[in-house]
Amino acid sequence: MVLDDLLKIVNLIIKETVNIDEILMRKEIEEFKLTEVLEKTDQEIDEFIKSKEADRGRQELLFDIFQKIKLEQSIENIEDDVAAELINNNKKVIQDLFSTIIKPDEIELKDTNVCIKYSFTDHSKLKEKVNDIEKWNRDNVIETISNKLGVSSDNIAFIESVSAYIEFISSFEENSYVSRGQKDCTYKLQPSLYRIYENGYVGHSSQYESIFKQRILYYDNSTDKKNDEELRAYGQHFGLPTNYLDFTEAHLISLLFAVEDYDYVDNHSIVYFVDALSHNREVIKTERKLVDFSDNELRMTLQKQYSDKSYFIRVGNCNERIHFQKGCFLKVEPNDSLEGMFQKYTKIAIVDKDNKENILKELFKLGITFENIYPDKDNMVKTIRFIKEHI
Repeated sequence: MVLDDLLKIVNLIIKETVNIDEILMRKEIEEFKLTEVLEKTDQEIDEFIKSKEADRGRQELLFDIFQKIKLEQSIENIEDDVAAELINNNKKVIQDLFSTIIKPDEIELKDTNVCIKYSFTDHSKLKEKVNDIEKWNRDNVIETISNKLGVSSDNIAFIESVSAYIEFISSFEENSYVSRGQKDCTYKLQPSLYRIYENGYVGHSSQYESIFKQRILYYDNSTDKKNDEELRAYGQHFGLPTNYLDFTEAHLISLLFAVEDYDYVDNHSIVYFVDALSHNREVIKTERKLVDFSDNELRMTLQKQYSDKSYFIRVGNCNERIHFQKGCFLKVEPNDSLEGMFQKYTKIAIVDKDNKENILKELFKLGITFENIYPDKDNMVKTIRFIKEHI
């Protein structure tokens, strides 16, 4: 039927012109694109034409026209397939890009425009993402932290300046607190070893420390005299995964840690303050704010008696950074919950993400710089550059 219709159209056009290129350009021919003409073989077309036309020359002319129509249709189909593949490839790239935030429900490409569609119902992924972001904005972040960690909202402050920070820590009744600064308040307070491995911590820790102990001797032969805990603390400051969490007795240094990456403004920073004396008193029955693990006898006694408990320790000046940072550690055991520590002995300063750079400038004016906590040439230069470019 299609071939009959096409033949009628072609015969009408031939009355006006026999130029094949002109025939192919006629609008009437456009109607037959993407039809079943493409499905016909050359033999079928040849037999059809011969059954309708007796003149040999006319047969050859019609066959050439049908062939050209079929060829052009094939080329356009290929071009459409290529264009469709390109669109699909572009859609995949766009989907992968937006999926780093949340996967789109639908993507439409229209000319030079891209339309990204998301469902925004109460239980949609986008709605959940928006709600999650809102939990961490300045109006809700104190409540969110309080609910997440069990810290009373009365013990959480939103800080926008160094003076406000100092005022907050000045309200602490005891001088028994240690602190820890982190650049993102949404990050879980968790040792690096436990972030990497969900289980088998002890085996992994032993492997890391064994290799570190062997190889560090090539760079520092004084490590041969350090006990296991001192060596672990030493490795911690070079990125070795351990069950230690870094803390300090110098709260302004914690603030510097919280804001040193001042360009990071995805979320507010945070400083944890823990009453280490009260925590250790409850957990390991000692009146020590920090248990001195340089005392081998004391260390071995506590490790044997409280092997499943997390508590605060110091390990001596096993490297320059610990010395300058007035560093100490929370030794975290894998199956010991820190929930009680948060609820009973923790206060928190949430540092406004929009004021990180200003706070860092204030700290520099007080003499708290990168060079103070990282005593090396790189951070000396980093300090000089910040002063030159920002102060």
